[in-house]
Amino acid sequence: MMGRRIHRSGFTLIEVMLSVGLTTLLMAGLYTAMNIYWMASVESYDEVNRAQVARALMRALSSDIRSCTFVEQEMSDEEDEDYEDSSSGSATDDALGTYTNGLFGTDKDLVLYISRPSGSGTYINAQTLIDPLDRSSDAMIIRYLLAEDGGSGLSSQIASDPDYQEIEENVKGLARMSGDQVGLSTAIASGDVEMQLLASELIAQEVMDISFEYYNGVEYLTEWDSTVLNAMPNAIRVTLTIRTIPDEGDQPLEEGEPGYLAPSTHILVVPMSTARPYIEETAI
Repeated sequence: MMGRRIHRSGFTLIEVMLSVGLTTLLMAGLYTAMNIYWMASVESYDEVNRAQVARALMRALSSDIRSCTFVEQEMSDEEDEDYEDSSSGSATDDALGTYTNGLFGTDKDLVLYISRPSGSGTYINAQTLIDPLDRSSDAMIIRYLLAEDGGSGLSSQIASDPDYQEIEENVKGLARMSGDQVGLSTAIASGDVEMQLLASELIAQEVMDISFEYYNGVEYLTEWDSTVLNAMPNAIRVTLTIRTIPDEGDQPLEEGEPGYLAPSTHILVVPMSTARPYIEETAI
């Protein structure tokens, strides 16, 4: 008795190869779509994060600039000319120790003399100041500058802090110094670097560049000294350049690499309420 032949169903080699090829194409397409979505999400997150950082810095800068105080001095023409000649070469660090009014600024450094009540409402005698957070009056010094390797004075000292060495670029970020006017002026005049560093903080590693411009009613200038000029600018234009800081352990992306986001620029113009109107003959 002959047994029945059993026919087994299956796939041919061509069918198997075709299914494998289609599956590979499908997986490749899915991976590409997920990668595009991921990169778009990361770029969108970085853009939102930059905008938040810029807004926070602009609010702080605007508040500090608007708090600046200035009292115009009455001087004769000869006194004003002599004073200008003697003060024209002052450096920022020297000005901090001697000026008590208005502002002193360059294109990369801004020093403000402001009036702001103590948050705690407590004040101590100026002779007993040992901490930059202590206050002897409402008068304060606020300074904005870039912390940069190879910079001058306080800039390089802040940049050399071990906490900021993970940043490979020379510019470590935007630093802010704030404290009691008497205490900081004394520390600067006496060369107390530790006191100045205690009053300083790197507030934004995302900032790779900053510039200040001072409007006199006709044009923007790159320097301003309210003590020498005996006047305040009509407005200050602040330009921030924001970069993306990689997560800890990650390497910064180079231009042209997937996910790279070019630095963004943010501009703020702050009018000065203490500025007098521009009424020189050249303005007519």
